[in-house]
Amino acid sequence: MKKNKSNEGNGKKYLNGANAFAFMLVMIVIFTAHDLIRDIMIDSSAYEVRFENDETYATQGRIYRLYVEGQEYGDIDYNRFSITDENGNTDYKYCQLIEDASRLTYTLILSAMLYIVVIIARNSIGSTPFTTENSRLIRVIAGLQLSLCFLPGMVRLIMSFIRFDYYSSSFDIGSLYMFAIAFVISMIAYVFEKGRALQEDVDSIA
Repeated sequence: MKKNKSNEGNGKKYLNGANAFAFMLVMIVIFTAHDLIRDIMIDSSAYEVRFENDETYATQGRIYRLYVEGQEYGDIDYNRFSITDENGNTDYKYCQLIEDASRLTYTLILSAMLYIVVIIARNSIGSTPFTTENSRLIRVIAGLQLSLCFLPGMVRLIMSFIRFDYYSSSFDIGSLYMFAIAFVISMIAYVFEKGRALQEDVDSIA
């Protein structure tokens, strides 16, 4: 009886932690969406790109920084802020909106993946993790991980062609890593499916 009460108490503690983690994910998404909404509301004339010295670098290099309403917003990749329309004009505000939308897409997918991990852990409290539901959820995580390889880039591509004449892009080794991670997660899903089948065999014998 004591063991059961202990397991029940540990399960409740874990569920409380999982709920807190899920709340944190929601807040991250809200803050990321807030950045996009805030930038939409600010006038285009408030955006400025400066090429300036960076005293924090040992090489005393120069770097491009975005300023909004005179306040430093952050370092930028100038290739993404120098694309122009048919008249040769760029729009720093729209360039920042592209960055915001791409970041929000990434955050939504990553948050969904982490939340599914929480669900899998919840499903495994007090029982075997090798279930049909958990196997399906891991395959969903693999699919979401694969979407991280191209969806944020697709958002950037579509928004760029809506406003500008071309799209600035370069090979990102991070995408290759994401493909590799998606493959690993798929293999984990396969192992879970085999574990589920083995668990069913054991249960049928018992």
